[in-house]
Amino acid sequence: MVGTNFRFRIIPVLEEAIVSESVPLVEYISFHVDKPQLFQSLLKQLPCMPQSAKHLKRIKNSEILVQPSSSPLPAHLLMGLAHRVTTAKVMVPAVKPCTRKQFEWAKRYWPVCFHPVKEVEAMLDGSFINDEEYSHIIGMSERAETIGNGQHGCVITDSEHKVVAESGASSDVLGHAVMLAVTFLCEKSRNSSTDAVSYLGTGCDVFLTNEPCAMCAMALVHFRVSRVFFGQPTVKGGALQSSWRLQEETQLNHHYRVFRVDEIC
Repeated sequence: MVGTNFRFRIIPVLEEAIVSESVPLVEYISFHVDKPQLFQSLLKQLPCMPQSAKHLKRIKNSEILVQPSSSPLPAHLLMGLAHRVTTAKVMVPAVKPCTRKQFEWAKRYWPVCFHPVKEVEAMLDGSFINDEEYSHIIGMSERAETIGNGQHGCVITDSEHKVVAESGASSDVLGHAVMLAVTFLCEKSRNSSTDAVSYLGTGCDVFLTNEPCAMCAMALVHFRVSRVFFGQPTVKGGALQSSWRLQEETQLNHHYRVFRVDEIC
């Protein structure tokens, strides 16, 4: 999950649900069926699977999945099937696998549906950027260092990789590099409509010397940027990895991808 050259590596900051090689398990009741011809008639009698189990296949060899073990089996079902099946409890994947590694792990317990997401797989195997884009990212990260002049620096590029705003930090309490760069870009486009200014960051990438605070990270959400690259982690108060992961908050109406740019010693 790391792109490298001689000096730097670019590491996607991914959700734990994606990085993990396994998924949670949950206990289900299954029926062991000796006669395969009984499967179709059994399926008609069994309760529907819960919505949360749509990723699970119903049949595995001579076993058929019934329902979560936390719910009692209907009495009429037990009576009607008492001499036709053997009841057992099995552990099955509680959620749909996000990655191929999770899929390979999950299917050892029970067959599941899986549709790989190319973007996610590319993040994990390091193929998410080509050499040209890699050079651009490193170049803009170094430019942010220069703009910061030993402090925090911010560079914003548009979808064509052109620099549209950049700033270092000021001594003002709210003079964070991100806030100053965003303010500059908004003032630059003040003659545009309100909606255009609100979504001015659409398609933009942001390059930071340091992991942003909550204020700056949220400003980039409102600004609708596509990706954020930062260098040094901010151990206390970093809002994208160290103390919080704002980009993983499901209630937000916009999410951007986050990457950390590490210099290899």
